[in-house]
Amino acid sequence: MSAPESHGARPPRGAVPLGYAAYEALEERPHVMVDGAARRSSVVTLSHWPQSPTPQVLARDLSVEIALEYVRLATGRASSGRRARPQVLGLLAAGRQAEAVTNDHFDEDGVMSVLALVDPEFSLGHERLLVDAASCGDFGVVTSDVGANIAFAIGPLAEQEAGAGASTSERYLAVLPRIRDLVEHPERYEALWHEEMRVFMAGRAAIERGDVVITDDVADLAIVTRGNPEGLGPRAAAAGTTRLIGASGGLPVHAASVHSATSSSRVLSFDGPRCELYLRYEGWVRYISRPVPLRPDLEPLASELTSLEPGPVIWEANPVGAIVGRLRPSADSVTDLAPEVIAERVRSYLLDAPPAWDPFRSGGSYVAERRERRDERSTRPSGRRKGAGRRPKRGGSR
Repeated sequence: MSAPESHGARPPRGAVPLGYAAYEALEERPHVMVDGAARRSSVVTLSHWPQSPTPQVLARDLSVEIALEYVRLATGRASSGRRARPQVLGLLAAGRQAEAVTNDHFDEDGVMSVLALVDPEFSLGHERLLVDAASCGDFGVVTSDVGANIAFAIGPLAEQEAGAGASTSERYLAVLPRIRDLVEHPERYEALWHEEMRVFMAGRAAIERGDVVITDDVADLAIVTRGNPEGLGPRAAAAGTTRLIGASGGLPVHAASVHSATSSSRVLSFDGPRCELYLRYEGWVRYISRPVPLRPDLEPLASELTSLEPGPVIWEANPVGAIVGRLRPSADSVTDLAPEVIAERVRSYLLDAPPAWDPFRSGGSYVAERRERRDERSTRPSGRRKGAGRRPKRGGSR
């Protein structure tokens, strides 16, 4: 007869490892969904996405961190506290019904999350690199250069192995047989990651030299300027301005160079007459290691800035539910407004605008009623994840 179960005992194991199954071909097969939206036949969902049914006991910033914690519980390497134990037992019981693991989109966090369930032993043995690569891919935060090399290689590797225009599942099927070798021997894949790493390093050097200045402001806002903000010229200066390597839109350098240097979740960037405001991916997902301000709708701010332009420049904002919220002038991100005018209006708007997106909100992330009290809309309570605070936060270039 087996010994009676105690509250301190480890829960029974879940069904890992699992094989990968193409998302498009799952039909009604019970499965574990990682880093994506649950579907009807998902018996377990391990995802930081909004509206994810992932249990709070597993909540982490990255989906791969959630998947690795699930693997620890499923293999008996971790145990839950008394309060969380019924939730964990139910989760593992559901996991034992799964026939496969899948994901509905292809990216670095998704690849590492799938790998965690396909090969738990390998993944736990290389946990730091898996998390570093996912952090670089999702948030644009480089916590180790080796992790960044792996992340920068994944997209090119998928295109090389599956071909341009391949489907999500074709990319997974092509990359998964190679991903362990990439993690263990990234130097073998230098041809795939070298160029993006060169661009990232150039941006990092520009920030260190002071050629690009990052100032953390109010409202979780970082203001990024190329050189001295007072020295930025008008639109006419754009014709003779040589941009730095990695510049895109209003950003003067690679996004990862900026996101690895500031944890601010809102970025207002100036590169000569070019300007852009964007709300990093950390505000779209359920990010728990620190409070992240809830996103407002940027459309009213776009209308305000358009009305201030002395010429025909029109500012455009993308939809509230976009994974990275963006606001910029429509014509090559070029504005006739002075940087200090833009910064003052952006700062004021972000401090006062009601929230329009809440990834923690039950019943849907869109906030229909925008009359919440200011103290309720500014941030969500933060949770704690294993290892919280050990690494900087960066926003991905999504």
